[in-house]
Amino acid sequence: MKAHLTQIEGMKFQAQADDAPPILLDAGERGRPKEAPSPFQTALLAAMGCTASDIVWILRKAKEPFMKLEIEADAERAEKAPRVMTRVHLHFKIYGDGVRESAVKRAIDLSTKKYCSVGIMLRRAGVQWDNTYEILPSR
Repeated sequence: MKAHLTQIEGMKFQAQADDAPPILLDAGERGRPKEAPSPFQTALLAAMGCTASDIVWILRKAKEPFMKLEIEADAERAEKAPRVMTRVHLHFKIYGDGVRESAVKRAIDLSTKKYCSVGIMLRRAGVQWDNTYEILPSR
């Protein structure tokens, strides 16, 4: 994988990996509203995107009648430098009528333990990780 980052101004950067569209990163500065997630926030967002794509793929393959997936995350950081991520809690909301709980649990477990390389990398670095889920009717 190849990537490139360019400073836009101050603490704002444009980053691009391989042939993907560029994204904006904003580490923030006093007196200016942030325009994008910080580099640290993107680590959590990357883990969410990684596990979401796994779960959607697994549930589709299992032909589960889900309509939508949402993930809510809560993360904590160390108080002193280096202010690494110390804990992540992901709460999965699976929307659909007739979705089997066993299929949802299996998809989350497979993503967590086998497929989501971003989450696995964070856990190997010492991040405490837990998941919860709920299955909700289609809306």
